[in-house]
Amino acid sequence: MSKILVIDDEKAIRNTLKDILEVEGHSVDVAEDGHAGLEMFDNGAYELVLCDIKMPQMDGIEVLEKLQERQPDVPVVMISGHGNIDTAVDAIKKGAYDFIEKPLDLNRLLITIRNATDKTVLIQEAKTLKRKVSKAFDIVGQSPAIVKVKEMIDRVAPTEARVLITGPNGTGKELVARWLHEKSNRAAMPFVEVNCAAIPSELIESELFGHEKGAFTSAIKQRKGKFEQADGGTLF
Repeated sequence: MSKILVIDDEKAIRNTLKDILEVEGHSVDVAEDGHAGLEMFDNGAYELVLCDIKMPQMDGIEVLEKLQERQPDVPVVMISGHGNIDTAVDAIKKGAYDFIEKPLDLNRLLITIRNATDKTVLIQEAKTLKRKVSKAFDIVGQSPAIVKVKEMIDRVAPTEARVLITGPNGTGKELVARWLHEKSNRAAMPFVEVNCAAIPSELIESELFGHEKGAFTSAIKQRKGKFEQADGGTLF
């Protein structure tokens, strides 16, 4: 089962959640305010956080933002006895997995926790698979030329510079592009390839920038362009 952190300034709520979740088989730690919660989060490997919104000193939204900075993959479920639509929307926009009002509906809470922890497992599995795939695109060799290419990748990857990769067919341009992506600050975002030579000239604009439904005869639905698909990542 999961290791869960509960952050709530109401002792009764903390203890109730701890008792319920431990009966369900989870390991639960509790914190009485945001500062204590963040300190515990930094020292423990939690798979889920339940956080109250209205707390003294540091409110739940601020705690959520700091948790997102630390580990954005850990789902945070916000709980509040003073909930409204605006508060819920604000929490979700800032990265909360879900928003639940007090008094807590036990069934909904347990379903939310199950779904959130399932998501965490899927994210970890995806990262493992990505690491395996990355190894399949490794640049092999220790010759001076290969070492020079690797050094150049390490130097360029952390920057925001556009990169032109040249060379005959089969020399490894795609490998270089993938490693530039993997070593960049955009590695967690998509790597999107476009074979411009295979796209008819009259369709290249639609392929790169997308189109709306009805923009031309065969546009039967909206389509995102490659630039939008690669937003935040790398377009090759």
